[in-house]
Amino acid sequence: MAAVARLLVALLVVFLVCAKATSYPGPSDDHHDLARYSRIFGFGNSFTDTGNADIFPPTAGGIDTRPPYGETFFGHPSGRASDGRLLIDFLVEELKVPQPLPYLAGKTAADFVLGVNFALSGATALEPESLRSMGLMSFVPFSLVNETKWFEHVVQLLNNSSAPEQRKITATSFFFVGEMGINDYYASLLSNRTVDQTKSLVPHVVGVIRSAITVLTAPLLSELYLGGVRRMGV
Repeated sequence: MAAVARLLVALLVVFLVCAKATSYPGPSDDHHDLARYSRIFGFGNSFTDTGNADIFPPTAGGIDTRPPYGETFFGHPSGRASDGRLLIDFLVEELKVPQPLPYLAGKTAADFVLGVNFALSGATALEPESLRSMGLMSFVPFSLVNETKWFEHVVQLLNNSSAPEQRKITATSFFFVGEMGINDYYASLLSNRTVDQTKSLVPHVVGVIRSAITVLTAPLLSELYLGGVRRMGV
């Protein structure tokens, strides 16, 4: 898992450097490009969550609060649905930025200024109400829409700072949107829906993700990475 995560991060970093090289012709210092990031804002599900599920009342005290979760790196459960680190952890290490604070662990602008992780294990792309209207039940009453609302709350808190400080925060932030939608598809498949029936969710999931990106790009963010859904089945 760690080797795969490191490879993915390396590919992502190469992509960022190449994107900068093609966007700004002329000599470029790769380390300078990466060093300009001061924080990460993360979104997603259990592949990105680093602690929100342990605080969120409907999921607090879940299995990832007990061993063997966290044992191979942290030595104890770390709020991650893993025995080690997640892709966002390796990205934090590579970009040399602070570990983003789980949103539910903070309250003030000072808590969030160094980065925030809005991801929550079990989150779906579609809102629970939308899934229920399709005859499906979400695993957790939480969706990407809720994460973007959390983000908007943080933006409001940070907007109390001066305009130059706001621009500085935006210009030096990296937005990591981990895969979303897999829990929607699982909700369908585990309800004995066929693959073709499950495929009908795709346009709805894509629409929600597109809307979320619109919200995230409104404050003129610096960089955004959007992850795809991992392969399901064999």
